[in-house]
Amino acid sequence: KMWSRRRDGAEPLVKAAPRAPVGCGEVLLTTSLVVALYLAALGALHRRVVALPALAAGGGGTNYWGTLPSAWDHPEPNYLVSPAIGEFWSVLTTIPVAGTLLLHLGLKYGYGWKVLRIYFLTCGMYTLAFSAHLTLQKHIFSTTVTAVMSNALLTFLQFSGVVHKTLKSAWVRGTVVLLAEVVLVSTVATLPYALEANGGVWTLFVVQSPGVFLATGIAAWLEAWASTKVERSTYHTVRLAGCFLSSAMVLSFFECMYGFEYGCVDQLWGFPWLHIAIHIFEQVGIYIFGVGVAALHELLFLSQPREGAEIRHAAFGMVPYLYCPDAAGEPEFGPKAPPAEDPKVEEPLKVMETPEVAEARGRSREPHVIA
Repeated sequence: KMWSRRRDGAEPLVKAAPRAPVGCGEVLLTTSLVVALYLAALGALHRRVVALPALAAGGGGTNYWGTLPSAWDHPEPNYLVSPAIGEFWSVLTTIPVAGTLLLHLGLKYGYGWKVLRIYFLTCGMYTLAFSAHLTLQKHIFSTTVTAVMSNALLTFLQFSGVVHKTLKSAWVRGTVVLLAEVVLVSTVATLPYALEANGGVWTLFVVQSPGVFLATGIAAWLEAWASTKVERSTYHTVRLAGCFLSSAMVLSFFECMYGFEYGCVDQLWGFPWLHIAIHIFEQVGIYIFGVGVAALHELLFLSQPREGAEIRHAAFGMVPYLYCPDAAGEPEFGPKAPPAEDPKVEEPLKVMETPEVAEARGRSREPHVIA
């Protein structure tokens, strides 16, 4: 074990009790807490705006944040449910449920920092998306898209060595990421405003879909050529995530083509069913992708894979997660029983020959020890 002794060099330590598996109640509690937190923030904002003298009469059609018209406007009526919330339904479905649940699992089971930094960025990018749909502010939208794709590039930088031996070089991976970031930032800064209509929605599709389709195909290829059960399980998880995200990209294309005409239900406060379906597929896909990333690191990348780690399912088999019985790097606790003392080996009996015996045997008169 990594921690067989305490850092102060004191007595040995026993193996820690294994971490408990994830239960349905744990999943519900974690997701409920983050949803409640963001809903409380929205409620407080709504009450504050409604109380303003200029908006005391309430009603939709306002432009509270002053960002309309916007190239990033999505197919959902603005400020229809609340005078403080630009796109109400889109805001609700960008609460960082997937990122929060992944981060909870990562901290509970002690995933490596390569995994945790992806989880932190996932929470950040969803909070940015939440703010972008709330305000329709173009700079927040641009930052959101950049953060989403930067998270994908970070994953490439850390784990793409499994694809080909060329990518095992940190210089090669770093060069690819640097060039991709330059193209990404340039595209996000110019394309939404170069297109005549719905530029932001088309930019989301153009920027995200090629990488999603490519990564899904690579994951399927790796799964097909996997040589062990652990590899197949890991790559299957990543491929499943890619299927959800690819489905979201297909829906995104239809949204670009027809969403502004047929993508809303006016009778349900402008419910943008097509865009909400995209958000749901993305949340599910990103969560499963996070599980796959954890499996990649803990089971395939470490020189010594986590003992007892495996992909399990919680909440009636609907929520996959990487179970690790021991948190990596955590010292085990509790003193061991003192080791049994080695039995004493009795020294052979030493008998001193007398001079008379030695002389009788024709030997030296000097004392001789018989063992």
